Amino acid sequence: MLVVDDEPLARTGLAALVRKDRELECVGECGDGQAAIEAIESLKPDLVLLDVQMPEIDGFGVIRAIRPERMPPVIFVTAYEEFALQAFRVHALDYLVKPFTDASLTDALERAKRGHVQHLADRLSALVLTRQDYLTRITVRTGQRMQVVPVAEIDWIEAADYCAKLHVGATTHVVRVSLAALERLLDPTIFLRVHRSAIINVDRLKEIESDSSGDGIIRLAGGTSVRLARSRRAAVDRLLGRPL
Repeated sequence: MLVVDDEPLARTGLAALVRKDRELECVGECGDGQAAIEAIESLKPDLVLLDVQMPEIDGFGVIRAIRPERMPPVIFVTAYEEFALQAFRVHALDYLVKPFTDASLTDALERAKRGHVQHLADRLSALVLTRQDYLTRITVRTGQRMQVVPVAEIDWIEAADYCAKLHVGATTHVVRVSLAALERLLDPTIFLRVHRSAIINVDRLKEIESDSSGDGIIRLAGGTSVRLARSRRAAVDRLLGRPL
């Protein structure tokens, strides 16, 4: 493992934590991007703890120089949460925001040691767009960590002022994106606006029940009920196909 951080105290602390684990070997420490490039090329570490903000060549510059397809798995360690999207676009294994606990780093290292590096790297390309420019993953913040939610796992999305709530099974995540913005970014053949305050994953739709008002109720797999606006009924019919 290679530790890259331009702050000497942070770099020393990360390396010390790594060395406490008998299953890990810290093969080097670097204080800038150029040194990191040279160390990765020569030492070929299995994993890199990489800072984002460094003088001259930042963490993303290191990845560009090595080339993403040749870059070892990366756990970003940084004081700047705003680079999470960019980090996951280059297939970061994890993204830890300083100050984080020793336990947070240990957990990330344990996942890597268990042999899930490639599996997680494939899953953690947050907000990667398909050829049609539709979202396939969305990043959400959980404490000091950034978690990635594959959009296929979302049951429905609920408006919450200028935010949106992602309902994934029994879990709810809040993202600072409006429902209207999400609607434009999601595949319309899978995610459908059924009310001014709700978008559903049509793969989760179980049944539709009409009511006397002309609106309706959509029942999702799992038992959740979502209001269907009368103005959206035609769009639902077009997507699902009218009943025989």
